[in-house]
Amino acid sequence: MTDFFFSQAFSGNSNSESAVRHELQQGIVARFLRLIPVAWSEEGRIGLRIEVYGCSYWADVINFDGQGVISYRFKVKKMKIIKDVIALRFKTSESEGVILHGEGQQGDYITLELRKAKLLLQINLGSNQYGSILGHTSVTTGSLLDDNHWHSVVIERYRRNVNFTLDGHTQHFRTNGEFDHLDLDYE
Repeated sequence: MTDFFFSQAFSGNSNSESAVRHELQQGIVARFLRLIPVAWSEEGRIGLRIEVYGCSYWADVINFDGQGVISYRFKVKKMKIIKDVIALRFKTSESEGVILHGEGQQGDYITLELRKAKLLLQINLGSNQYGSILGHTSVTTGSLLDDNHWHSVVIERYRRNVNFTLDGHTQHFRTNGEFDHLDLDYE
């Protein structure tokens, strides 16, 4: 877990009856807040009364036992995607398993899976029927990812250029073939 410290001093009230309100310009996602009174009141007393209001935050956490699957449907039946960004976090004690898979009727696909505790991204933006254009591209990153710790993955693709990031370490690569759209079915 990475610790991040945000430090800011806020002026408080001048008596025991009034309230002072401060709104942060940017939101903070945190598990803990540490508040430290730094000055005494004019009455010679130190005190703190606080209310913290936050935004609604939903974290989608899904547990799998190796038998389940989650299906996601796009709004349109076919998608011809030139740019996409996929971001997710996972933790597992298993060294093998499919994390994400999508495919289309043209033979295009994207698959993210664990193989021997390494993360494997396979992507195919298309091959032709004669086999002269092969679009399959396979890239592996990381090791020992079956450590039951959270790992962050981001896949950013624009045409054939891909940034594949695992836990802050990015690999840049270009997909094989000549096609630059990912043609996926809606599910």
